[in-house]
Amino acid sequence: MRTTFSLLLSLMTLTAVSQNFAELCNEGIKQITNKNYEKAQLLFAEAAATGTTNEEKAYAHANLAYSQQMCGDLVNALRNYNSAISHDSTEIALFLQRANIYLRLDSTEKALKDYNRILEKEPYNSGALYIRAGIHAGAGNLDAAKRDYKALLAMDPDDANARLRFAMLYLKEKKYNECLMLLGLLIEESPGNAALYIARSNVEREMGYRELALMDVEKAINIEPGNAGYYKLKAILLEECGKKDAAKKSRKNYINFRRV
Repeated sequence: MRTTFSLLLSLMTLTAVSQNFAELCNEGIKQITNKNYEKAQLLFAEAAATGTTNEEKAYAHANLAYSQQMCGDLVNALRNYNSAISHDSTEIALFLQRANIYLRLDSTEKALKDYNRILEKEPYNSGALYIRAGIHAGAGNLDAAKRDYKALLAMDPDDANARLRFAMLYLKEKKYNECLMLLGLLIEESPGNAALYIARSNVEREMGYRELALMDVEKAINIEPGNAGYYKLKAILLEECGKKDAAKKSRKNYINFRRV
């Protein structure tokens, strides 16, 4: 996604700015580069008050918002992204940053509006498509999520992540055969990807095929023996299969790997 701070630093080419504004911004950029975000906030807050044009104010508020975001002050970061957008509503990077803040503040509907706006202007923005698809899937709007994943696959048919997420939509719809078919193809292409076996295990478990699910978890463990979560899942499946002693041993492995 295009939401790196370097984009914020280059939102626009500032020309004919006052010496004081330029000095404040230049020093603010240095502080961001050095990850001294608290000092950067002070500098860009002063720059925002000093700027006289929409261009200047958008630039200062955007970098002030970014500095606040990096300090974990999401509420004030949102307020300053709003201010930046009020001065420049054409810059996509600002909407991407604001949408990210909305998501972190659990304002999903507002985030979705921003992603819709972004994709109206940049329909091939893969980062925005991924996140919007996830929002749709989480809200149960599976057809809308499918459209976004299909758009991603139209851009890159080999996008394994999009194909996996598409398969998980089939699981939500309880279209188990379609889901297993897609997962099987992905595993054939990437037999060393432990996450794919876990995904297939989840489908098999939901279908009631616990022994098959257990086999896939064991394959994942063989690939990533240090993943504590896999032992926990194995213990749950062993218990469901009535193998209490083996489940107890797997839980011990889970506890031991969590301590590492």
